[in-house]
Formats: sequence, structure tokens, C-alpha cells
Amino acid sequence: MNTGTKNAAATGILIVWTDIPAAIENDFNDWYNREHLPDRVGRMPGFLRGRRYVAAGGAANTPKYLTVYDLHNADVMLSDAHTALRKARPVRDQIFVPQFRNTIKGICDVACRAGEIESDGEYLVLLPVMADAGRDKAFAGGVCGQLLPALLNSRGVVSAVYARRNAAVTQASSAKDDRKGDRYVDGLIAVEAMDLGAANAAAEQLHTRALATLDGAAQWGTAPCVLRLLHTLRAL
Repeated sequence: MNTGTKNAAATGILIVWTDIPAAIENDFNDWYNREHLPDRVGRMPGFLRGRRYVAAGGAANTPKYLTVYDLHNADVMLSDAHTALRKARPVRDQIFVPQFRNTIKGICDVACRAGEIESDGEYLVLLPVMADAGRDKAFAGGVCGQLLPALLNSRGVVSAVYARRNAAVTQASSAKDDRKGDRYVDGLIAVEAMDLGAANAAAEQLHTRALATLDGAAQWGTAPCVLRLLHTLRAL
């Protein structure tokens, strides 16, 4: 597997996957692109890249908007800079963050990557996953050794990653959340594709039977979700 160059240092992933009331959707997107993303990727050590997506197909019960952050490591979520920002949120943060709905988060360690990790595929396939009880090592081995390489061999797929929850950081970080009731992934598989057809084909490969043969399953029974890239910001 090719681990790339610049973001080879990105051993952590943070996802924030949420719905937002339709009445404030345009203002939400403006705030996210102009303020929320730059406050992290532009000004916070350890945040290497942030990418925003909008749902383009897949499971009807999954949130509409997704942000994926590449982190130097998961401990960035407990840094003094990040803690200070959460204690003194900017004005528009205080307006929009409490209105997140159906929110799913992930604070994860990268288990393995495949492909060109510096690329920005036009589409992303995201699936929350979990290993069967007591089968974490076997599931990780199957995903890293079989599933990701098979996905990368598909036309139009440029990269894939499997990441697992960092339990200690998740517990410490979630204790400081503004809202209660957000769900946290046990693990995630994310596949970048150059076009919608390639993304849909990758989603088909992430079906229940394929995961079951590797001693795992989709978390919450979720189907793979296909999302379209909206915006990318990289740290200088």
C-alpha cells in the first residue's frame, strides 16, 4: 500500500457528520467554509487537512453534511489550543453548533491506508463499521489485507482508509461536548473516487456479506453513503 507523502504524518482522523435545519442551511455552509474550518485547519496545530462533503446517495437515514479532518494524531483533540477554542467559541459557532441534528462523530486512529492519500477525489464513500466481538485483530487484518486493496483495484478509486476509534481520546473529548446524544463510530471505512459511477461501484463492494466474511459489520446497520466534495482546506 502507498502511504503517500505529506499526509503520511496524519495518523488520526476526525469526522463530524450532521444534519442542519433547512431554514439555516445556506448560512451554515457559509459559516463552515469561512470560519469553522479555517479556525481548525488554518490556526490549530495538528489539523492537517479538512474536507467538507454533502450526501449524493446511499442510506436515507444518514446525515447530509460530512467533514473529514486529517490529524497529526488523535491527541490533537485534547490539545490546549482545541480545548481553549471549545471554551470560548466564536459568536457564529454558538449559533450553529447547538443546531446540529442526527450527529455522528469519529475520533479515530488510522489502521491502514491505500492509494494516493494527497488526492481529493470528487466523491467519498463512507461506512461506519465494527468488528464482531473479540475479532478486532482479525477484522483489521481482513480490511487492510483484502478489502482495501480490492477497492483500490476498482476503476476510478484513488484511495481508501480504515480507521478505528481511539477510545481514550473519544471519552475525554466527548465529555466536553456542547450537546449530548451524539453518536460515535467504532470504526470507519472511507473510499475516495473520481466520479459518481466509481463511488457507487465502491459502495456496492462494501455490502454486508463482504464485511461478514471478515468478521465485522456495518455499525447501526448503516448502508454505505456516497458524498460529493464541497470544499477542501489544507494547513500551510
